[in-house]
Amino acid sequence: MEPDAALRQARDRRSFDLDGQVMFGAGEADWAAQGAGDATVAALRDVAGADLYRRNAFRITGVSTYANRRAVRERRQRVTTALQVGADLDLGHTLPVGPEEVRAAFDRLLDDPRRRLVDELFWLWDTGDATCACLSSLHADHDEAVRAHCAALDREADGPEVADPELKGLWESAARSWQAVLRRAAFWDHVRHRITALDDRQLGESAVDELRKEFATALLRPITDLAARNQRDQARLANLARRWPAPSIAIDDQLETVAAPCYEAVNTALTAANDRLQEGETALAAAMVYTDVLPELRRLDTLVPHDRHRRTAGVRNDTAILLNNCAMTLMDSAGPVGESSALNWLATGLELASDEHMRQAIETNEDQVTEFVQTFEQITNQARSLMAAYGPAVADGFLGDLRRQAAGTPGVALIDKLRRDLGTDRGGIRPVPMPRRSRTAFRLAFWAVLVAGAIFMLNECSSDSSGTAAPVPPAVSQVW
Repeated sequence: MEPDAALRQARDRRSFDLDGQVMFGAGEADWAAQGAGDATVAALRDVAGADLYRRNAFRITGVSTYANRRAVRERRQRVTTALQVGADLDLGHTLPVGPEEVRAAFDRLLDDPRRRLVDELFWLWDTGDATCACLSSLHADHDEAVRAHCAALDREADGPEVADPELKGLWESAARSWQAVLRRAAFWDHVRHRITALDDRQLGESAVDELRKEFATALLRPITDLAARNQRDQARLANLARRWPAPSIAIDDQLETVAAPCYEAVNTALTAANDRLQEGETALAAAMVYTDVLPELRRLDTLVPHDRHRRTAGVRNDTAILLNNCAMTLMDSAGPVGESSALNWLATGLELASDEHMRQAIETNEDQVTEFVQTFEQITNQARSLMAAYGPAVADGFLGDLRRQAAGTPGVALIDKLRRDLGTDRGGIRPVPMPRRSRTAFRLAFWAVLVAGAIFMLNECSSDSSGTAAPVPPAVSQVW
């Protein structure tokens, strides 16, 4: 029986808000650790995904979920014979299945009782040949959940419109219906009855307990599977997953699995940008952050928001570190002319940083960059005034005194440039090359002789960074 009327039925149902609803206990959240050796659970994990109903053996073959082995064999004989001669065959659905897929579905029903039991959970129970003593309301409620869930996934497979209220209604109906059914102990009594009726030694009472632990995650998996397949619609699907009535730990784990390629792309891009910075290509390094890293970070925040996922917060902090280091390196080499770019990079880094210590350090750097530019402007104006009033020798003496105080810092190169620009340099002071950069945890302001305070070069990852985060961008050793 095909759930063709599901869209019409869902249209008549009230809208249902999933926010804040919890339907399962925390004990059902651990997908990976519990029941790993149970073959029935393995079968459940195998079917869980966007094709949950598309691959259902009962849907493909048109066989009732209560059919015994004899009835399945007879149905297989009729269907395979018709397929061999190319006769028109009504399987009760319009799925695009070929002969081999139909044969494989029959084989699963006859040869794998554990897979058959799992497929029964996701197909129709309220049929005329029901053999159990369950209340008819249980079967009807179960089938309502199956029809809505199946119709939602079929519509997703067809490529829904950006705004599809009917699809939204189907998802809400599926969540509400599954929530109601799984709260009823009779649901699992039905499963126990089916294990008894199948009478196969590969099935036992333990299968019920293990299925019960895993079922919530299996119902969530189709949504996250769709999110992994459809990058264009990930925001909607991720939001749907977060609102699905399942344990939050299962939702977070599955979404982080979906986001794994994005995490890898961020780390790769950060490493490449940091390499450019170490090779002296500061502007290129910062540009790579904006073109290669930030788009991936925005996608990550859609899938796995940094306020909920420590791993996302970690890569954002790593990016903030790199932008801070680009800004400080630019100020080292370019001086005041680098102010605009440096402040832009620091502002972006501040937006990304979630670690409070890091935010304070970046804010200090912003203040010190501004103060340094103002101080350097005062130095320039003072030197020009001295030169106009007393001649270049006095101005050069003033700058020479500052140069000696700044010995061993990048400030020496900037003072030498100012002397050349003003024409005061008479060759009495030999320019000192900028010291070679090396790694360090922090750096003081190289204009500390002129500007009170310190500008820190960050070189530590947030404590929230995961072990898979990109290498921390190295800092600059000389003081500012």
